[in-house]
Amino acid sequence: MKNSIALKKNVIGFIFLIIMKFIVPTNAFWSTGHMIVARIAYEQIKSTSPALLELIETEIKQLSQFAKEDKYPFVEAANWPDDIKEVGVLQFNQWHEVRTPIIRDGYEGDTFEEPQNVTWAINQMVQTLNFTEKKGMDPGFGVSFAWRFLIHLVGDIHQPLHSGTLYSEKFPNSDDVGNKFICSTTINPNYPESEITNLHKLWDSCVDQYGSIWNPLTLSEWDQIGTFAHELMTKHPRESVWKRLEITDPFDWADESHEFAKEYVYDGVTPGGKVSEAYIERGRRLINEQLAVAGYRLADLSEKIATKRFYDIYKEEPEYPYFLVQLN
Repeated sequence: MKNSIALKKNVIGFIFLIIMKFIVPTNAFWSTGHMIVARIAYEQIKSTSPALLELIETEIKQLSQFAKEDKYPFVEAANWPDDIKEVGVLQFNQWHEVRTPIIRDGYEGDTFEEPQNVTWAINQMVQTLNFTEKKGMDPGFGVSFAWRFLIHLVGDIHQPLHSGTLYSEKFPNSDDVGNKFICSTTINPNYPESEITNLHKLWDSCVDQYGSIWNPLTLSEWDQIGTFAHELMTKHPRESVWKRLEITDPFDWADESHEFAKEYVYDGVTPGGKVSEAYIERGRRLINEQLAVAGYRLADLSEKIATKRFYDIYKEEPEYPYFLVQLN
């Protein structure tokens, strides 16, 4: 009986793996934006706590067989929560956003917010990773799942249209976080596949920047993501955004993004119209800072979790060789 159950699990896992290798990537900060955020966090943790980074990746890799990953699990895992949507795992869709209403045109109708949203989900992932009462706890499915969603959702919450949706006379049932807000823009000639058809896509594409890079990453693609990340860290170093980094509550991050949606995203753009160059320039300035801030916040949160996690499990200071032996 046990052998039969194990065989079924292996068959299901194999089928899932095959499907994952051939799925078409979905949109949500698009894959490149998510990997830029994760790469910034990766570089930050690597520079301060390389031992913790390796331990985090050890846990992430528990599900690598069911993912499009190769040599860079922390960064490549950033896209996994979007990838699993494409194989019909839709139960977590509401986790990617918080639909806080943005009211325009004197709208006075009903609004709706999903309680199990991105802020709720981030806190759930943190709680999962902080649950370390059992010594020698096996870093299996639950822990890998939590790391993957945490990395992804910290990126999502910094995309303004994952924290707000418009209600107005034209959109009495909301504009579906910009997905129903049709607009057009000049397609970036370097990335013709990234055609923009609505406001949400525009902001998921980092305002039509960085193109489309999919995992698993080749060495040249890893280097390209690294170039994007280092350029953003140079332009927006920690000391330039230190006040924002003191804000550590995901609810406050969502409030920030909601304000950016009201102030920037829905300002200067008309449904059905073409987005102006001035709007694009302003949007890129905002989203580039958001990418950097998201990366720094992800690094800080991941280090905090990992330090507590490995200390709590083994009840002594996180000394790299000791922990690595225990986890392998």
